Amino acid sequence: MPITGKMYRYAVSIVKDTDTAHDVVQDCLARIWQKRNMLPGINNVDSWVMRIVRNHCYDWVKVNRYNLHDKWKPEKDGVMIPDSIETDQGVLVDDQLRWLDKVIGSLPQKQREIYHLREVEEMTYQEIAGIMSMTLGEVKINLHRTRGKIRGMFKKIQEYGLAN
Repeated sequence: MPITGKMYRYAVSIVKDTDTAHDVVQDCLARIWQKRNMLPGINNVDSWVMRIVRNHCYDWVKVNRYNLHDKWKPEKDGVMIPDSIETDQGVLVDDQLRWLDKVIGSLPQKQREIYHLREVEEMTYQEIAGIMSMTLGEVKINLHRTRGKIRGMFKKIQEYGLAN
């Protein structure tokens, strides 16, 4: 199933653990297989599948009393000593990616999910609205606010080296 990569990335974005995300996707695939007779009547299979992933992730969170915010921390890499222009640029890119992880991690869960579905999974606004059980307008407003927050936080980081 070509959508399994999207399913896995979306699950990781919610549960913040690769092993758990893998288990969630496997459970979802089993559930989809059980409901395969419904597939011809579904207008947008990708949205339907992603909604199953979302619901299963949140069911797992409820059962395991999992705090989504505690595990969202950027990884810490070792210190690199730049010895060339390419290495300098690599260090800058790594630094920006760590800041991006921190900025995205500080967003509310709903905004993180919408941002992930749009920018990482490249889903349409309509597909996101179907997955998140929102109106098209709510998706657009949330995405606009999320992008504004990210821009504002990066502006602070660039000007002052602060993310808060």
